[in-house]
Amino acid sequence: MIWSSVLSKLFDPYDLKARVFPGLLLLIPAIVFIALILGRKDPLIVTLSSVLATCGGPYLIASVVRTWGQRAQDRLNKRWGGQPSTIILRHSDSRMATPTKLQYHQLIQQKLSINVPTAADEAYDSESADQAYTAAANALRPLVNADKKRYPFVFKELVAYGFNRNAYGSRWVGVFICAAAILATLVHGAVLKLTSPYGDFAALAAQDAAHVLTLVVAGVFMLVWLLHFTDKTVEQAGYTYALRLWEALLTVKKPPPKSYKATSPNAASGTI
Repeated sequence: MIWSSVLSKLFDPYDLKARVFPGLLLLIPAIVFIALILGRKDPLIVTLSSVLATCGGPYLIASVVRTWGQRAQDRLNKRWGGQPSTIILRHSDSRMATPTKLQYHQLIQQKLSINVPTAADEAYDSESADQAYTAAANALRPLVNADKKRYPFVFKELVAYGFNRNAYGSRWVGVFICAAAILATLVHGAVLKLTSPYGDFAALAAQDAAHVLTLVVAGVFMLVWLLHFTDKTVEQAGYTYALRLWEALLTVKKPPPKSYKATSPNAASGTI
């Protein structure tokens, strides 16, 4: 109850689903082990949970998971050859139908005032072409993000991409926690021992429901981290979001020209 109340007050929907939830998934095997085997009413556990919930624990989880996700994203972008929102605008890419792509190119010039390279320009200088596509995506995102109600599918796919990216970046920590929960459960159930004989696998059949459930949960989550949260999952989510982002270009309004208010030299320099 404490955690759910704190999370809903501290985080907006994107932060909660894309950053906090992957972090909580990391902790589920450990939480199950503590709750079912050590006892969730233990005073030490209750106190520690309350302190973490009220002293920055959720922020720490979100921050660490976000950092891991961004590092993974940088590595993946290098492997893919760019961001999905950039790649699908390339004349040389076939993920988007050519007539649709050319329509988006035209709308980028009309609504975002960014010159889009021709196929010949792109072939001659691919780096400059990618800079134009990236600039267009950077210009479109704020226009779409400012109106989530009008573009709910864009926001939905953005959250899905953020969730999968951050979970992928955290996957090896998730695998480690699952392995630790399995080992701790086996040691607690006297299946594994720290002294000789080190294993009593006959005791495995005598485990109670709490130990069995903990082993199952940790084992299932280990498979999820290894088999689901892969680079292919992130890539698919990235391209799905990119397609929805550029679809919004059909209905987004051209932003008004920026107006600059005259300021005194002192104001411009930050002095009074």
